[in-house]
Amino acid sequence: MCTSLQSKSKRVAHLWPCLIALLSFSASCAAAGTPSADSVYAEVSRDIDAEIVAGRLTGVSVALVAHGRIVWEQGFGWADREAGRRATAHTAFSIASTTKPLTTTAMMTLVADGKLDLDGPANDYLGVHKLRDDAGPAQAVTLRRLASHASGLPTFFIMYPEHATAQPPAVDALVRDYGHLVAPAGERYEYSNLGMAIVADIVARRSGQTFGDYLQTHVLTPLGMRDSFFDTDATRRRDGATRYGDDGKPLPFYLTATPGSGEAYASAHDLARFAMLHLKDDPDTAGARILDAARIDALHAPATAIAPGYDYGMGWQIRARPGKPTVLYHGGGQSGVAAEFVLVPDADVACIVLSNRRGDRAFFERVRDRLLRTRIPDWDGIAPPPDPPSRPLSPLAAYQGTWRGTLLAQGREVPVVLDIASASRATLSLDGGPARPVAELGLVDGLLSGDREGDIGSPDARREGVTRIALNLKLRDGRIDGEIIAWRKTSSNMTMLPHWTVLRKAASDTIPARVE
Repeated sequence: MCTSLQSKSKRVAHLWPCLIALLSFSASCAAAGTPSADSVYAEVSRDIDAEIVAGRLTGVSVALVAHGRIVWEQGFGWADREAGRRATAHTAFSIASTTKPLTTTAMMTLVADGKLDLDGPANDYLGVHKLRDDAGPAQAVTLRRLASHASGLPTFFIMYPEHATAQPPAVDALVRDYGHLVAPAGERYEYSNLGMAIVADIVARRSGQTFGDYLQTHVLTPLGMRDSFFDTDATRRRDGATRYGDDGKPLPFYLTATPGSGEAYASAHDLARFAMLHLKDDPDTAGARILDAARIDALHAPATAIAPGYDYGMGWQIRARPGKPTVLYHGGGQSGVAAEFVLVPDADVACIVLSNRRGDRAFFERVRDRLLRTRIPDWDGIAPPPDPPSRPLSPLAAYQGTWRGTLLAQGREVPVVLDIASASRATLSLDGGPARPVAELGLVDGLLSGDREGDIGSPDARREGVTRIALNLKLRDGRIDGEIIAWRKTSSNMTMLPHWTVLRKAASDTIPARVE
């Protein structure tokens, strides 16, 4: 508890006040019937150990920060069970989308140096291929919108096992194949790994370094984050925790197509130090403030509305409620990864929970909440944003009929026919193939949604064997446009491939596609 003692010269001066505070705190806890922090740490430790012994988790690491100090940190289980390597508070775990606050922090250091403009066209910083819409280069897409998921770019995710034939493409190739906006810039929130990958690519282009090297030299090293690295650095991978599947077996190492969105490895200890930067507490030995308070506030400011009380800043999810402290957070989850990273700036508190196995998300949230409650007694968790309900097509007449057009499959225009007879009867035909029924057709948050089996015809979808298709389209100005997504999700793999689509209502005498 006396973590404010920093040196021998200060130890005697601080020891007595700390002891008095500790005794007073313990007495007040006992009087109120509230468990002490130490007893909570012990209970959390037992619960995590029990999950590992039961075979539901493999390795876990946690840290709790309060008022510029790490008040508790510990590792549990295995970083690499087969090699007998234990997990500690200094073990670097794959943190998936918890990478995003690191990426936007790196971006902001270049903004502070005058090398990037948050509100100028992002295309000014890109290579041969540019972000585009129907009118050509999409000049309304800015770094701020990319970093806050309001660019109009689609959702996107694909994994590349290390020794597979296919390897991750350059971001320039991703922009060529998937860089068509599926909504006007600034119209709505759509979580886009592609957008964050482009942010990292712009950092690399403007700095003249790889993104991993820039992150290391301008964020990780100055903050004393010695355990952490970007996984494109193959020399450090052996230091990281092995990822495990839901069945408890080690997963082959993999990269993704969008490294800037999710390929950092970090320890709980290091993320605690990173949290101190964003809480505006100087880590005791880092000795460097890589961003001033105004730049940190800009990252934390709500930029894109998600739902009432939920916003996205630049790399941060934000929960704000009347009478409650604002919460900044960013979880991470994919095959072999679960991460909880929460900051409560008003209380000067942060909590980190990392796992090298996806596990039960509710369990990690309970661990997080119990730890935060030791510092914020009325902490009541972070409820997820409500899912928008599915609604019937209304007015139905606006959607009824045969809609024809194309989707863009990595440079190839694929003919599409969507026939809507009623809210419960709709079919979709791709590339002249049979018209198959669309399941669960409806409006979700104003977007035409539905699902069916099929081959979308793009090289990436065929290579990955993706056979599920989802609609995410909007009726506007006499046409339906947006994205048709080829997707798959299993315990060891996830793929989401968006394809820009434009459909217009056919003339009344047009013969509909044959129904299978």
